[in-house]
Amino acid sequence: VFKYPLDVSAIAVDPVTSLLAIGTGSGFVHIFGGPSVEIQLVLPEPAKVRFLSFANATFQLVCLDERSQLYVWELSAFGKPKLVAATRFDNATSLVVSPSHSHAFIALESGEIRTYDLLCLCKSPYKMPNMWALYEAKTMADQSEALPGSEIPVEVVVHPRDLNLLFVAYSGGVILSDLTQRNTLRAFELVLPAGAPGGAGYGHPDIMTHRRPPVTAIAIHPAGHFFAVGYADGCIAFWAVEDEDQPLAVRTIDATDVNVVDIEKLESSHELQAEREPIFKLAWSSYANSTDPRGGTTTLTVLGGMSLVPGDPTGFTVLQLPAFNPGEPPTPAPNNVALHPFMRSAMQMALTPLSDYFYYTSGVAQDFFLVPKSSPHFAGHHDPQAILVPVESIGGARVVQAYQFPPQSFLEAVAAGADAPAASVEDELADTLKAMTLTEDPKHLRLPVPLHFGGAGVFAASLFNLDKDNYSTFVNEEDSSEMALPLSGGVALNDEDHAREMRLAKFQAHRILMTQHRDLSVAVQFHDLSAQLLVTGDAPLDTHFPKPLPGLTIDLSILLTDPAVVNKSSPDLIDRALVQTARLSRQSLECAVLLASGELFIYRFKSASREPREHFESSDEEIVPLAHVFTAENARFSPYFVLSAGKPVTAFAMSDIGFLAVAHGESLLVVDMRGPRVIFRKARDKKKDRLSMQLHSADVGVISGLTWTVATTEDGGCISAFLRSAVDVSLPDHHLRIRLIVGHSSGSAEVLMIGRDATGWKVEADGTKGEMASNPLAMGTFVIDIKHGKPIHATKEQLGRASQDSGPTETDTIFVTAGAKGAKSFKNVNGPRIGKTDWGNKTGNVISVQIVEKMSSRGLVAFTDKQEVLTYSLPTLEHLYTLKLPLDDNAIVSCDESGDWIAYYANGTGCILEKIIYGTVFDFRRAFFPPDINLAPSRRSAPAQPQPVSLGPTSVLSSWFRFGQSMTGDQLDALMAGPDRPIPEPPKGPEGQSLASYASALPSASSVAQSVSGVQNNLYSRLQSAMGERSQMLGDLEDRFNSLHEGSQSMVSQAKRLAAEQSAKRWFGL
Repeated sequence: VFKYPLDVSAIAVDPVTSLLAIGTGSGFVHIFGGPSVEIQLVLPEPAKVRFLSFANATFQLVCLDERSQLYVWELSAFGKPKLVAATRFDNATSLVVSPSHSHAFIALESGEIRTYDLLCLCKSPYKMPNMWALYEAKTMADQSEALPGSEIPVEVVVHPRDLNLLFVAYSGGVILSDLTQRNTLRAFELVLPAGAPGGAGYGHPDIMTHRRPPVTAIAIHPAGHFFAVGYADGCIAFWAVEDEDQPLAVRTIDATDVNVVDIEKLESSHELQAEREPIFKLAWSSYANSTDPRGGTTTLTVLGGMSLVPGDPTGFTVLQLPAFNPGEPPTPAPNNVALHPFMRSAMQMALTPLSDYFYYTSGVAQDFFLVPKSSPHFAGHHDPQAILVPVESIGGARVVQAYQFPPQSFLEAVAAGADAPAASVEDELADTLKAMTLTEDPKHLRLPVPLHFGGAGVFAASLFNLDKDNYSTFVNEEDSSEMALPLSGGVALNDEDHAREMRLAKFQAHRILMTQHRDLSVAVQFHDLSAQLLVTGDAPLDTHFPKPLPGLTIDLSILLTDPAVVNKSSPDLIDRALVQTARLSRQSLECAVLLASGELFIYRFKSASREPREHFESSDEEIVPLAHVFTAENARFSPYFVLSAGKPVTAFAMSDIGFLAVAHGESLLVVDMRGPRVIFRKARDKKKDRLSMQLHSADVGVISGLTWTVATTEDGGCISAFLRSAVDVSLPDHHLRIRLIVGHSSGSAEVLMIGRDATGWKVEADGTKGEMASNPLAMGTFVIDIKHGKPIHATKEQLGRASQDSGPTETDTIFVTAGAKGAKSFKNVNGPRIGKTDWGNKTGNVISVQIVEKMSSRGLVAFTDKQEVLTYSLPTLEHLYTLKLPLDDNAIVSCDESGDWIAYYANGTGCILEKIIYGTVFDFRRAFFPPDINLAPSRRSAPAQPQPVSLGPTSVLSSWFRFGQSMTGDQLDALMAGPDRPIPEPPKGPEGQSLASYASALPSASSVAQSVSGVQNNLYSRLQSAMGERSQMLGDLEDRFNSLHEGSQSMVSQAKRLAAEQSAKRWFGL
């Protein structure tokens, strides 16, 4: 079962372990890492996940849900992270976990800040009161002036360079607190004076009053000396840490100094401006682009703050800001001044954007999460390489999109700012031309398949086989890591219990999963679903499963704006630009993509030597050549032509020998794709085209089925004069010929023959008549060999046999056709009927059929909307048995020729896939078993905690923080936990057993604390005594559990675990 989260509510990224965690609104947590490392965790009580965070110090995953329940998973447990703790808090509003210590900060709606010990898995005694309430009680003479809800914490941020300092953003303002002294150092409150526009503008009805906009977000500059605060009216205030009286600057996304009154604008502007979004989130990022310890250029990422104008694009803004590297102040600091004027001016200069960039998103951006390259410090915003953006999608879904970060133009500007020699005129001209031809927009990054499917809007999927040679050509050892989000944490190992099935997987067919997406830039994609990918022996899996094939992505977005396409396409092309059907020819590997507007795009493999050429007009008005369109360098498909007749397409079929048939209601077009050119038209005026014809009135009906084959027929009919030079009419009828079977919804059929004369390929004007099932199903007609039941397609081999013209063939064929009410079989396509069956009313509606093969025997299987599989013999179509699939009624099934099927489910309103189930109609197992996951190899130590840096050059000692020095993570843990902290002892269980799994047998924290209550007050002595008692208790517990273990633990389970662990250790040389 492959599940795809469509209600993403929280994200956590850990650059140290290279893992990604996704929380959903339905109470699931998905963890993604390296090849095939995918884990799904379920909350004990389903609830929306609000916050997720990796704890580097303890190698845990911490989750806080909407009911304020805190969950902790131990990541070192083999197979699957183990839930080791669940604790409830009262109306939590924020969760912060630092990579430098083992305590989590939880802000409560009451304004209190609580702490949780992740090492001891218990609440710590350290707590902080509602500091904003204390500040208001101290500073406001009249408590009625306090804004409602001003005491509610919005966000908690640890100082990036001093663990002793904690920023708490309340709705009313920001408090900077000293954890050691347990007091408030600074209180930052923005008050807009009367007449200042703020974020609402001069037309605001309360502009002549003092206003205190509520705080919504906060971000700290990487140097730690100033920070940005977002407010509900859409403005951003920048504050110096040492100056709480006056902000450095106040601005919106598009205006500066919005806290200053402009008399002229105040008197002249009275129109109410469009409502502005609140600032939903801020992130201040530093980069490894400077040798100065204070850092180089930075970026401030802003979500929100845009004017709410209907039709405006959705997305978020990134501001590039100058480096903050001031020199030594020229004069001493004046008395009674919190911040030296020289430093204040330097900070303000560092807040003037060098550039800005707007990231466009397909839906309304709900949040964003930066992906650092290596360091988890600076709130996870240091040196980011990508950004993850949850966005609203169709049907209320909430999916994730990934982009490169920062924008390429920012990086180029930094590089250009270095001491580079002056460029020559020729070099400048070359750079200018390159900039004109290459886009600087950040590229989309490919997420793990479950997330990618949601972000791209997958709404349909199909499964098919490829033979060994075509599979090798199709896949071509493609590097699927290109432009992928870099994740490498953990390893996936094959289950030893299924080793035999894994060894047999190499004999299975090669399978490809084709998906159709709402995002036209990835309109059709292919994924390798071959079981051979899972055969790795004792080594970890080295590919994802299914394996993405990004080079085979079909991008339709570049075609919809091409002038050649726009001029000849239907007027509603853009409005109805949604993939209706996509099909791949299994041998020629050409792909046809039909849009809902009626345009049919043909793609073929890109030749290594083929270059885009100039556009040329086709002599056929329905064909628009696309060989001039540029495609991405790594794209293996290139657009060939589009067929646009201005009518809805009711059926189409593409052969492996270069012919395409397309039906528009009762009309028919046949295209020789070697030109391309139209070689046959039906239902056109004879005066305009000598090749047109009119069928008998009995045959009039919508064409709903087309099938290509190279086979014989029972009745050859007459051969038109223009084919006499190519076809010997004196030959018997049992000759192999290229034939197109045209099926009508009424149940009548025609068999058209294609031959070649001196001028090229021609279609026989008068086809032979036949019969088929009424209302034929899509892909529901088959021509098979009568002896072996092998399908007979229009392939190169069959064409070669037909070209040899060695006389009549004795091999008869069977034509099998399935429709809405039943199925029929005929001899030699249009010969006598051999078998017939009706589906019946009790089975439900048949939605798809397939001829499947097992041990050289073949049969017809029909899938119903009641999730039953009806099986029939061939060629007589006798019912054999009915198989009930373990699926819900709303599943859509696609089956391949080996009997393997996929069933996919779409979410209720958006029709986006939320789950795919893989199975087979036969009674044997496939080698698709969830691998054993081991995240322990990813565990690494986080980089050292960044230390404070001076305001000026390091020689200016007076510019260091005056309100305290930094502390270590161990010191902060000791401060939070208090002197009676029960330190857990390392596990003494079997090798490789996790701390979390063994800790379940240890006494509770309260019992240990009680047992050591009488020892001396010295902290070190108390801990030593506690460890001695715990060791003795563990020895007794070990003896008891050993006896229980012998009687209850299965030897098979133990052998499985030990074998898997040892194989992992051998692979990594442990």
